[in-house]
Parts: sequence; C-alpha cells; structure tokens
Amino acid sequence: MANLYIRSGIITVEDSMLNLENKVVARFRDGRILKGFTHDFNQNKPLFHLTPADNKKELLEINTCQLKAIFFVKTFEGNKDYKAQDEVIILQNLKKVPGLKLKITFFDGEVLYGSTQGYDPERKGFFVFPADQDANCERAFIIREATIDVTTWR
Repeated sequence: MANLYIRSGIITVEDSMLNLENKVVARFRDGRILKGFTHDFNQNKPLFHLTPADNKKELLEINTCQLKAIFFVKTFEGNKDYKAQDEVIILQNLKKVPGLKLKITFFDGEVLYGSTQGYDPERKGFFVFPADQDANCERAFIIREATIDVTTWR
C-alpha cells in the first residue's frame, strides 16, 4: 500500500509508488504469448519493457509493431471456469457503458467487444475496456494494424 504525505499543502507519494507494475499478456501477431509485468508501457512509444512472470531476472524489450494487442489482466492464470458471454448479452451490457462502443475484428478472426474514450483510425493503436466484466482482461491496447475491421457506435 502506498503512503501519502502532506507537506506544506503538497501531497507527495512514497517513491515505491512511482514504480508501478502492470500485469500484462502480450499477444504477438505470429501467435506467441508472453505473460509478465511492465512499468513503462506508453501508447505513444514504439517500445516497452516486460519482465516475464516466470523469470523475474530477465527484462525483455518489446516492439509494439510486432504485437496484436497487450492485455492488462487481473491474473496470469485466468479463470478456468470462465465462459464468454454471448453476443446478445455483451451488446446489452455495452448500452449501459459510457463512451464509444467497438466491435474489433482481428486479422486472425478473433472478435472483441468493448468501449473506449478515444478511438482514431489514424493512430497506431487504442485502449479498449472489454464489455464482458467477468473476463480476466481489465483493459487492452489494440494495435490497429492487427485488425481487419473496427465497427463503432454510440
């Protein structure tokens, strides 16, 4: 847990808070999957670093142009009993969510429904919050070139 301190009206955060790690699953276009931690992913930069979950002494440099998407997940194991919601339920759930709704079709046929606050087809990628709240993924950064179609609606 982070410690917040108030000094002279300024709120400061303990240094350990500045090194936050995100639990991610990097899915490459060639089918490879890497699970690990990142602290420096930035949608505007071509590279980020990933420490594999199974080898915390290693630090890999990942080029985002090789990815299909990077998924920010709750756990690496997922839920073995999880069953994806059908499309009708997903579309009903999306009606309750603010923001732009998306149906993303990847080059490999995978389909992801979600919402976003910022989608521009001219950008390299975009963040999406999956429609299925029971899924292991909290949010994902989708590489636009790994998609064949992105349908949007309000």
